[in-house]
Amino acid sequence: MKVESFRDLLDWTSGYHQHLSNCFTDSASVQSDKRSQMLLNYLADKEMDLATRVRGFKDVGEDKALNTWCTEHIDKHPLMAEAACDDAYTTMDSNAIIAEVEQQHQIIILLYENLYDRSPKEEIKDLLAKVRDLEKQQAQQMMQGANRLEDI
Repeated sequence: MKVESFRDLLDWTSGYHQHLSNCFTDSASVQSDKRSQMLLNYLADKEMDLATRVRGFKDVGEDKALNTWCTEHIDKHPLMAEAACDDAYTTMDSNAIIAEVEQQHQIIILLYENLYDRSPKEEIKDLLAKVRDLEKQQAQQMMQGANRLEDI
């Protein structure tokens, strides 16, 4: 997907979370470890919810901010390719799954922080801050929930 505007970036971010959700769901169905299977199903639900919530920013964001181009930044700092959904999650233990998911969320959070720091306009900063804060909050909740599953 070619990302040119902040609207496109929201589509990409939402699509990335949806992709992760589908990947976790598929991996959970063949995961042999019950704890990892529960974790993957939990993460799949959280990622799908996050995809929906990020997509919602397109409805509440100002058109002026959403239509602002961000190609200069994206050209210099390419977005990560979609996570390959191979057998990796089917063989990982729950600790490895948690570490991988946390790393992927940190990359997205850093992307939004970097864009926020470089944006000169307040309406764009406001949109980026809201998405960044949602990403941070949801990543933190996912990690807390995942760690609670470890205690079971």
